[in-house]
Amino acid sequence: MVPFRVLAAALVAVLGLTACTGGGAAKPDSPYGIAPAPREGVTLHPDVVLVGGGGRSVRSVTDGGLTWRIDPNARNADQLVPGKVMFLTSRGVGRVIDARRDGDDLAVTIGPVSLTEVISDGTFSADQPVSLQEAAAHDIPDPFWSQPDTSPATTKPAATFVVPAGLRAGGMSVEGVCCSDGVGARFTYAGSGLRMTGAVTFVMRQPSARFHLEISGTTIERAELEIRGAAGLRVQVDAATETGANVHPVVFVPVNWSVPIGQILGIPFSVTVKQAIGIRTGFSAAKSTIKANGEYSLGGTFGFGYANGRFGPRWPGGLQETNSLVKSIDGLSVGANALIIDYDAKFYIGLDALVFTAGLYAKLTATVGLTKGSSIGFGGLSGLAAGEGCRRVDVTINGSYGIGYTVPALVVEVINFFLRIFNADPIAAEGGIPKRPPIANLITHHQITPNLPVCG
Repeated sequence: MVPFRVLAAALVAVLGLTACTGGGAAKPDSPYGIAPAPREGVTLHPDVVLVGGGGRSVRSVTDGGLTWRIDPNARNADQLVPGKVMFLTSRGVGRVIDARRDGDDLAVTIGPVSLTEVISDGTFSADQPVSLQEAAAHDIPDPFWSQPDTSPATTKPAATFVVPAGLRAGGMSVEGVCCSDGVGARFTYAGSGLRMTGAVTFVMRQPSARFHLEISGTTIERAELEIRGAAGLRVQVDAATETGANVHPVVFVPVNWSVPIGQILGIPFSVTVKQAIGIRTGFSAAKSTIKANGEYSLGGTFGFGYANGRFGPRWPGGLQETNSLVKSIDGLSVGANALIIDYDAKFYIGLDALVFTAGLYAKLTATVGLTKGSSIGFGGLSGLAAGEGCRRVDVTINGSYGIGYTVPALVVEVINFFLRIFNADPIAAEGGIPKRPPIANLITHHQITPNLPVCG
C-alpha cells in the first residue's frame, strides 16, 4: 500500500488543498449524512465495510470531500484497506483508495462506487411521491477542483471550474437555486470589460419524485424513476461589453440539493439534484449590449423504466411560448451579437455522497441561443439609436437517463493521476448502464423576428 502521506503531500503540493468541514457530533441533517443499518431483505456486497458510529465517528472531511478522517477505534475501521468499500454514512461511501493512521485519526481516501458495488440484493421503493420543495443544500467549501476563470478567450480553451453557491471564481459567480419553483442557476460575470447577469430555470410545479429498484446477485433486474412537475423553461440575461472581449466559462455547481428519503431496509436513500451551466458570448464590437427575458411551458413527467435489460424513457411534452423570448431581445451594437447558455439539471435517487452520486438518474439539458443583429442595417444611426435589428432565438432541450455514478471531470483527473501512481485501473467520469447514456432530442425551437428577408 502506498503510504497516505505520499498522496496527501502530493495533493497539497499540486492543488493546495484545505479542510472543508469540521468535526463534532453529527446530527441527522449534518453534512456527514445518515448511517446505514441494513435489515433483513438486503445483502451488501462482500467488499463493503460497515463502519460503526455513523457521523459520530467522523473527525473531519478534507481534500475537497475525498478524504474522511475518522475515529480509528470505530467498529470495523481496521478493515478499511484499499479495494474495500467504506460505508460510513449516506455521504461517506466509496471505494477505498488509501488509508493510514495520522495522529489520532484514520485518514481514508475514497473513490466512486456504483449501487451494485454496495448492494448485492434488495428491493427498494418510495411508493409515495417525495416532495422536492423541502430540498436542502449541502456543499463542499473550497473544493480543490475550483479554478479561477482564465477569461477573455477567443484563442484559449474554455475555462472549466467548480463553484459552490455564491463563491466567486475569477470573474464568475454562480448560485444554485432549488426547488419550490424549480431548479436553476443565477450567475454574474465581471471582467475584461464584460459585465453580465442572468438566470436560467427549469420551472417545476409541486415537484416530486418516486422510484423502484430491484437488485439480485449484484445485477439490476428492474428500475423505475419518475420526476414529476416539469412545467417550463425560464431565461433572463443582461450583458454588456466595453471592449468586445468574449468569454466561455463552463461551471459545475457542486451545491447538491437533496431530500433524504430515509432508510429503506436500512439503506439511506436520497433524491439529489446536480447542476451545471456554461455561457458563451459572441460580441462582434465594443460598446455592445444584449438582453432578453422569456419563458416557455414544458408540461409533464420525465424519467424511465428498466426491465429485462431494456430502458423505456418518459419525457415531457412540447414547448409552448408563454412570455416571448425573441420579442424581448434588446441591445445596441454596430455589429451582430450572440449569447449562448447551456444548462443541465440531473436528478438522482440513490446514495448521496459528498463528491460521488450513485443511483437512478434522469437529466434535462437546455441550450438557449440569443442573437441580435446589427442595428446599423436598420436605418443607420437612427436604427442604432432605436435598437433595431434582427432577433433570433434557438432553444434545444435534450434528455438523458441511466443507472450509475457520476464524478466531476476535474475530480476524475486528480483521482486517476494518483491511481496511476498506485498502478491501479483508472476510473471514468460516469459508470453504469447503459454504458453510453443515450441523448434524446426533446425540443428544437427557432424563432426569428421581424419576418424580413434580411433576417432570414
